[in-house]
Amino acid sequence: MVLLFFLLLIGGPILELYVGTLVVDAVGFSTATLLLLIAAVAGVLVMRMAWRRRPRTPDSALLMLAGALLLLPGYVSDAVGVLLLLAPVRALIRTWVGLRVERRLASWNLTILRWDDSTGRLHRTDVVPGEVVVEEEPSDGVIRGEIVDRGPEDRS
Repeated sequence: MVLLFFLLLIGGPILELYVGTLVVDAVGFSTATLLLLIAAVAGVLVMRMAWRRRPRTPDSALLMLAGALLLLPGYVSDAVGVLLLLAPVRALIRTWVGLRVERRLASWNLTILRWDDSTGRLHRTDVVPGEVVVEEEPSDGVIRGEIVDRGPEDRS
């Protein structure tokens, strides 16, 4: 992970300079500069829109990242910022990051709560929904039975 960070820290600016020289050669200096200025203004507008968005969601954070990338001077960062403006790309990133965080938290034996849109409530992901089937009335006050898993198609 540290190697990847340093690779991006060194390789990112070199890639931006290389792509910038290609763009200047293709469209000219003044047009290339104008494109960077337009992207920076768009980045400010996207960040302002994401900041005012209520409630703040992971989608808002990805929009803030998109605005910051548009604000940075460079065509590669602008391209990534424009990709983050697309809702399907944000959904993919949200899912990928959510799964990574969930796996990391589960490896630390932490309880994971998830928002259920259908019920509007938080629920634990380590609880398996099912039913307890009691075969006979307990005489010692201890309920014995089995958990019947309804399967993923019956869960809601």
